Amino acid sequence: MTPARRAAALLLLSSGLAGAGCGLFDPRNPEPPSQSSQTFLPATDPFIVISNLQSAIAQKSVPNYVQCLTDPVSGGRPFLFIPSSEGNAVYASLFRNWSTIEEQAYFQNLTTKTTTTSISKLDLTEKTSSLAADSAILEYDYTLTFENTVAGFPSRSSGNLQFALQRSSTNIWTIYRWTDFKTTSDLSWSMFKGKFSN
Repeated sequence: MTPARRAAALLLLSSGLAGAGCGLFDPRNPEPPSQSSQTFLPATDPFIVISNLQSAIAQKSVPNYVQCLTDPVSGGRPFLFIPSSEGNAVYASLFRNWSTIEEQAYFQNLTTKTTTTSISKLDLTEKTSSLAADSAILEYDYTLTFENTVAGFPSRSSGNLQFALQRSSTNIWTIYRWTDFKTTSDLSWSMFKGKFSN
């Protein structure tokens, strides 16, 4: 091949590569939303646990919801739910042995009785907080809104709750005790848990 032909071939090849590379560094189209877009932050602070719980409810994410609670299998305290007087009157036998397993089952069942576009949110108003190095007590007035497909059952509960949290050896906080109080004419959260427990 003559030097002139070699130069022409190289020019043709380089222009072809340049054309093929066009757009190589252009921004990609965004990926559609997926599970990975859900919000869950490492709970290195008690208030992050509360934020994660609110996000899990808003996103109807069972795995994220359960991560907010202690897990005795990994060395945490057993999870304890203390129902409102209203909930205890109706579901006493159910709440007697309530654990993380029952809490997960309730929330899983609740998410199956709704649609992806239904409103689900937890509004909290902080009342008191007591923080120590490895434990915390947080008290809130709450309104849980969870639109569901059960005929005649309300989509809202409200009342007062108290969370007791612990910090693990890996500096992750979780809820180990949840106490519910009926303080309004709405159903308390305990009634939602009892209703959707199975």
